[in-house]
Amino acid sequence: MKAKHLKKWESELNICIRCAYCFEGCPVFKELGWESDGARGKIILMYGLFTGELEPSQYIADKIFECTFCKDCVERCSADISVPDILTAARADLVENGFKYEEHEELLNKIEETGNIFGKELKTPARSGEIPVLLGCRLKERREDAERYLEILEKLDIKPLVVEDEVCCGMPQGVLGYKNRLKKQMDTFRKRFPYKDFICMCTTCVFFINKAYPDLNPTYIIEEIYKRLPAHNPKKLGISVTYHDPCNVSRGMDMVEEPREILNLIGVELVEMEKHGKETFCCGGGGGMLVTNKELSDKLAKTRYQQAIDTEVDTLVTLCPTCELNLRNASDRDGGKVKVKNLLDLIWEALS
Repeated sequence: MKAKHLKKWESELNICIRCAYCFEGCPVFKELGWESDGARGKIILMYGLFTGELEPSQYIADKIFECTFCKDCVERCSADISVPDILTAARADLVENGFKYEEHEELLNKIEETGNIFGKELKTPARSGEIPVLLGCRLKERREDAERYLEILEKLDIKPLVVEDEVCCGMPQGVLGYKNRLKKQMDTFRKRFPYKDFICMCTTCVFFINKAYPDLNPTYIIEEIYKRLPAHNPKKLGISVTYHDPCNVSRGMDMVEEPREILNLIGVELVEMEKHGKETFCCGGGGGMLVTNKELSDKLAKTRYQQAIDTEVDTLVTLCPTCELNLRNASDRDGGKVKVKNLLDLIWEALS
């Protein structure tokens, strides 16, 4: 196999000392249990593809794509190897060598045809304010939620500017290894959303844009809320919840305390799950897993949901729209014993 994208990561592939610290928190390894399910095993597979000692196969492709990019392995790696970045390169090499999934192609076709991951005509709740705000596909589809979250910004003295025809930022193309289609989508995104400094509502979008668009300067909505909320005397809600740290927030953006301080400010008692903060357990929705292996994604969501049940509270709060979706589906399958909400919904209540 011609491994031109893995070439960039040759040094990191050699640096890995196979210590297996990365097994400790890996959700996929804990669920499936094979060496090739953990980061160390995937590094070995990718090294074999790079050197030519291994021929690409559907088995190897499946293992490379069965990762949620939760970054727990990065957090634990003594050599500071960015496994998700290497996996992205390996996925690109596999795609260019013919290892494509029909489900991936269908998703990317939807984005190119309609501008969003849902493959349907969606319009944002447009605003003509001063500060550009990017909703992202999931909140563009959840119009009522987007309206409430824009109200939060307005209550915090921010006048949002929302374009009607914003499109996907390109994260799916990037994470699934479609380099050429990613470039095309990024060009479209820039044309439809021509701003350098803006507020981003979606955790996945803001994390991806920070990595893929070095010239752009997105601010995550929670950063603005954290900075402005204390001066607006929010109501105390007087409830107890547990909080799920999205991987892109806690490990990706190093934001652990800010959501907790906001919960405290709005009078919410936090009952922590055993796995929280930078040791959070992934919901199973990242890395394209919802498209690549929905069954595995659901199993990981069930494990995380059970950890919420163990806290004996009736509400699970998170920030990421994808985490919210996956955990709410787990809750629905269990009869809704624990309600799943976005932290932004609680902030909206506290400001109403």
